[in-house]
Amino acid sequence: MLVQIGVFIMAVSFAIFAAALSKLLLRASTSIEAIQFAAGKMETKLDGTLQVLEGTLDEASGTISDMEVKLNALDSVFFSAEKLGDAANAMGKEMENLTKDYSNSVGTPGVKPFILMIQGAEFAKSLLKSWKRGQAFSSK
Repeated sequence: MLVQIGVFIMAVSFAIFAAALSKLLLRASTSIEAIQFAAGKMETKLDGTLQVLEGTLDEASGTISDMEVKLNALDSVFFSAEKLGDAANAMGKEMENLTKDYSNSVGTPGVKPFILMIQGAEFAKSLLKSWKRGQAFSSK
């Protein structure tokens, strides 16, 4: 009879173990389903986000291309400004050389301020003439 009681206790303990294991597996299954559902929703939202991000990157690429074209177009403006500066510098040096003799002349000591004013006026006149010529050229 002791063997039968032992077998009965083992059967009851196995039934308790099976019930606890099935309850644990049921909870794990429910948790996995919840995770799967959340992952599916996240994947759907991520797909939409990626599509919007692709559109944004396409627009950014177009904007960068447009900026590159406009910056390349500005290169000629800077080259022209450089050439204008070089020309003004050369003209200033030439004016200085032309009028140097007048300012260094011993016979005309009080004329130096007037000569400098004339030099400045001639320089301004040549700049204005050059600017008008460039303006007329750019409007054609």
